Amino acid sequence: MIELTDIDLDDDGELSAVVSLPGDRQVAVLFALDDDEQLETPVMLATAQRALTPLTAEQLDRLENEIVRELVDSEFEGEEESAGDGDYALLADELELQGAIVSSDATLVLVYEAPTQYAGLVIYAQLDEDLEIEVLSVADTGDDEDELDDDAEAEEEVEQGD
Repeated sequence: MIELTDIDLDDDGELSAVVSLPGDRQVAVLFALDDDEQLETPVMLATAQRALTPLTAEQLDRLENEIVRELVDSEFEGEEESAGDGDYALLADELELQGAIVSSDATLVLVYEAPTQYAGLVIYAQLDEDLEIEVLSVADTGDDEDELDDDAEAEEEVEQGD
């Protein structure tokens, strides 16, 4: 059973907590409410636990491998040179799960960082009910916009290949 700790409610009534996921992954959890949506704390806790409980170490490893593949492949798309094993390994070694965002309908978004490969950016992986990546996107953290190239987009959605 997933146990949320360090539970806190902000001024907007959104819950934040910490959870230890399988594979020694200690991450922050944010329960994101829609505008004007209000839920009682026990309901948010139960929904967050329901969304996080199915995650296993194997599933998290699989998701991380898929994220690495999709991101590296998208970087080399349209290039003469294709991605090599070293390109995948470089991102795989650095990619780290930082958090999870849960919404009232139990939609789960995993939040990753790769500090040198994606400096100043956050990687979001929205999962479907089967814990497959539905949407993979990269967004600016807003912390240091000067690190971004002038022609880089603040947010980029990566297509999912089947």
